[in-house]
Amino acid sequence: MYLNFNKNEYQGTVLILASTVVFSLMSALVRYASDIDPYTTTLFRFVVGLGILGTAALLGKIRLKFVNGPLLFFRGLFGGTAILIYFFSIAKLGVGKGTVLIYAFPIFGSIFGSIFLKEKIGLIRLGAILMAFCGIYLLAADNGDGSPSIGVLGKYELLAIFGAMLGGMALVLVKKLHDTDSSYAIYFAQCVIGLWIVVVPANIVPCSIGFYGVLLLLAIGVTATAGQLLSTEAYRYVEIATGSLLGMILPVMNYFIGVTIFGESFSWQSFIGSSTVIGSCVIVLLKNNRKKLNE
Repeated sequence: MYLNFNKNEYQGTVLILASTVVFSLMSALVRYASDIDPYTTTLFRFVVGLGILGTAALLGKIRLKFVNGPLLFFRGLFGGTAILIYFFSIAKLGVGKGTVLIYAFPIFGSIFGSIFLKEKIGLIRLGAILMAFCGIYLLAADNGDGSPSIGVLGKYELLAIFGAMLGGMALVLVKKLHDTDSSYAIYFAQCVIGLWIVVVPANIVPCSIGFYGVLLLLAIGVTATAGQLLSTEAYRYVEIATGSLLGMILPVMNYFIGVTIFGESFSWQSFIGSSTVIGSCVIVLLKNNRKKLNE
């Protein structure tokens, strides 16, 4: 069987996979900096993003033009809040569990996309989405002692799921905004609104970061900006359901980073959950390829 992506689909797939790798690196850095207040970490992410885009615009490398102001505002509100919750989740739950919970957002994004953007999911892709959700749940419900568990979600788990819902809606807005605004404008809006969300609490909560802490936060901001721009541009070429499922490789990567680097727990549930998520991505890709071959 041969993969038969057209040029746009191929470009979108490569961008999604590239953003996944960069976001995984960012998540590891956030986990390493978990002793730094999440408000401060999030603030640096948005400040660095604004700095990079603003400098590029001043030098004439990019053009920042804002067309759909209301949608840009809500994209920034939902996306900025979801990022703050993501950083909280990594700090409180670990890079593995925190990521797999917050990355339930593709499920909500696919559902919202079918409602607001009229994107067709189809029975096979719907089944793959549900299967991916089950895989993420198995990872999230892992109790860490090697025994099977249904899993009880605490306040930080519930907070992460709420962040996933906000992330799903932000994803739909990104897809819609590509009709009027550039990837740079979309990400710039997220940084601006996100900055307003965290600037006060980041300066209220006492936090001593030091020189190396500043370097670490700058690295988080740079990787976050690169990953976000890659991801935002990718959704210009792929539908939410396809791009989201490809992006769900990230929680699998982060789970194993948590286990191998940060000593987080591993069990049979994590193996089954990881295999399920990857299998779901393969099913969607093969389904899309078969559809193209039949056209």
